[in-house]
Amino acid sequence: MTFAKTLSVEPMLWLDAFLRLSTVTLLLLSATLALRDKRCWRPAIFVVLTAFGTVGMLIATAPEALRPPMPIYVVASLSETGSIVFAWWFGLAIFRDDFELKWPHWAILVIFVSITLPRSYAQITGDFIYPGYLLVLFYVLALCLMGHLIFTITREGRDDLVATRRLYRAYFVAGVVASVTFSILTENVWNPFYQGQLTFIKPLVVFPLALWFTLWLTRIDLDNMAFEPDPSEIAEGGSAIDPRDGLLLENLRAAMEKDKIYRETGMTIRRLAEHLETPEHRLRALINQGLGYRNFSAFLNTYRINAVKADLQDPEKSRIPVLTLAMDVGYNSLAPFNRAFREIEGMTPTAYRQNLKDRRG
Repeated sequence: MTFAKTLSVEPMLWLDAFLRLSTVTLLLLSATLALRDKRCWRPAIFVVLTAFGTVGMLIATAPEALRPPMPIYVVASLSETGSIVFAWWFGLAIFRDDFELKWPHWAILVIFVSITLPRSYAQITGDFIYPGYLLVLFYVLALCLMGHLIFTITREGRDDLVATRRLYRAYFVAGVVASVTFSILTENVWNPFYQGQLTFIKPLVVFPLALWFTLWLTRIDLDNMAFEPDPSEIAEGGSAIDPRDGLLLENLRAAMEKDKIYRETGMTIRRLAEHLETPEHRLRALINQGLGYRNFSAFLNTYRINAVKADLQDPEKSRIPVLTLAMDVGYNSLAPFNRAFREIEGMTPTAYRQNLKDRRG
C-alpha cells in the first residue's frame, strides 16, 4: 500500500505526520540558531545534541508508513540512543553556571547507549526481540536522570539571583514532567491498549516545547537568553544600581565587610534580607543587576575566599589547618570550600599556601 493510500485509510497519520515533521523542522532550526551563536552562548552545544537526539527519536519511533529510507532511519535510530542524556546535560547547562562535563556524565552516556543500542538494532532489523528487563532498566534510569534534573533545578533556584532564569526554572520543570509522563504512558499503557494508534502523542508533547523554545531563541537577544547582565550597564562602582537602593547597598557592604555576616554557617539570601530588613526580591535585584552576580553563592564565596586568602597570607596563621580556616568563614566541610577556592583562584588552597611559602623563600 502506498503512502498516500495509507493516509487516506488512516486519517490519524495526517496528524502524526504534521506534528512529527513540524517538530523536526523546529528542532533543526533551533540547532542552527544555537550553532550560529555558539561562541557567545555556553549551552549551545547541548542544544544541538538535544535537538539531534530528539529528531532521531521522532524519526525512529514513527509509524511504518512515515518511515524514511533505511539509511536515514538507521542514522536516526543510532542518534536516539543518547537523547535522554543529552536532554539531561542541556537542563544542567542552562541552569547551572558552573556546569562542565566530567567523567560521571560521560559514564552515564555510555550506560544509556549500551542499553538502547540493542533496541535500535531490534527496530532496524526486525529479527531481534528487545529484552524486557533492559526496557525496565532504561525507564528506571531515565526517571532517575529526570528526577535528578528536577531536584537540581528546584534546589538551586533558591540561590539564583537572575529573575528571568528563576521563572524559567518552573517552566522547564513542568515541561520535563509532562514530556516524561506522556512518553511513558503512551509507550507502555495507552499505545498497547489502542493497538499502536496513538503514536502521534509523542510528537504532540514535543511539538509545543520545540515551538516555544524556537520562539524563545528567535525573539530574545542572546545576551538575555544567556541570562547575563549587560556589561555596559554595570560600570565600575555599580552605576547600574538604582539610586533608591543606595542606602541598601551601604547596609549590605557594612554587613559583609564590617559585621562579616558571611562567616555565619548556612547563610542564605533570605537570612541576609532579614538581617538588612529589606524584601528578598529587592536584595536579589541589587546583587544581580547592580553588582553583577548571577547567584548568591558566587557573591558569598567572594567574601569568604578573600577572607581565607588573607589568613593564608598571614605568617602567624601558617600552622592553622585549611579546614579550620574554611569553617571559620562559614563552610560546613572542605569539599565545597575547595571547589569555590579553585573556581576563583585556579588552584587548591593548599597549593596557594605552598606558593606563598615558596615566594617567601
